[in-house]
Amino acid sequence: MSALRFSSLIILFPILFAACGRSELIRIRMLAPVTEDKKDYAIFTDTESTATPVIINKQIGGSLYFLFKSIGLGYTTITTKMEKMTDTTHTEKTTLVTNFTDVAFGIGENYSFMWGAGVLSGGKRETSLEYGGSAPFNPKNNYLGGHSIFFVLGHHGFGFETLLGYRTNFIKAEFEESNLPSTVGKTGKEFTYESNKLSFTTSQVQLGIGFTF
Repeated sequence: MSALRFSSLIILFPILFAACGRSELIRIRMLAPVTEDKKDYAIFTDTESTATPVIINKQIGGSLYFLFKSIGLGYTTITTKMEKMTDTTHTEKTTLVTNFTDVAFGIGENYSFMWGAGVLSGGKRETSLEYGGSAPFNPKNNYLGGHSIFFVLGHHGFGFETLLGYRTNFIKAEFEESNLPSTVGKTGKEFTYESNKLSFTTSQVQLGIGFTF
């Protein structure tokens, strides 16, 4: 984290604590991703094509939180789908399913601020590489782990809340190298890759509603 970002957080948190105050409500909150940072999650690089790749990112999922006053637990599931098409015959598709167990902290009544972190508690990553009309190549995934951080702003009125959140997920994965086709390798192949140990960072803007008691 840069010095500027860290300094901004040091300034922001006391302001939020002073403005919102301690929460005395019980809250149930539901959020869903509405947009995700567009990134290239492709593993393999086509060494023989000079075409500009087309990248499509889509995401679905949601979060559910239960807060008792200023502390709570939550569960988040997010599915990110990426498709990278180099040309009409070379396509790589990745589906990343991540399930997180979250711990959340909240302050405020009419205006509230919630923040927290999550640990990856389940999921899967699947990649399919199709090229030259051949059968798709699907490297086997060995490992999937990670964590996340998030924050949510809320406005409360008449027992309901409107919510705006932002979440960043840090994912690590690994795939087997033993069953690679002859055209795929780290060097001197039609498709290359840097390492079988992968790191993904996905970020979503979330919208949601809440109920207070």
